[in-house]
Amino acid sequence: MKKYLGFIAAAFLLIEGVGAGDAIAGGKYGAVATGPGGAYGWAYNFDNGEDAKAYALSACEGSCTEVVTFSNGCAAVAKGGGGYLGWAAATDEETAKSTALGYCNDSSCAIQVWACTDH
Repeated sequence: MKKYLGFIAAAFLLIEGVGAGDAIAGGKYGAVATGPGGAYGWAYNFDNGEDAKAYALSACEGSCTEVVTFSNGCAAVAKGGGGYLGWAAATDEETAKSTALGYCNDSSCAIQVWACTDH
């Protein structure tokens, strides 16, 4: 279990770093948020990562606590039974989704939420 939690933490930090460059001129930002019970929210085409994150959390119909921000691309979150979770950010929707499913690493995993900026 510790190995699995460490993998999630490492993946989360890696993806958080993707959206950390708010100084990119002309960049568009997005965020995906998830929480217990299937809660989710998303945001795209914001001028900065903090506004995208705030909007994704406010759009969540439930109690979202996990948020990934991204810029000029896409992000996806996959969840499965038994608490399996996978996050990914990429330049396109299909890559973000397939990578998130790969990180989730369970046959019950499915994409819960995804979003893309207009690049």
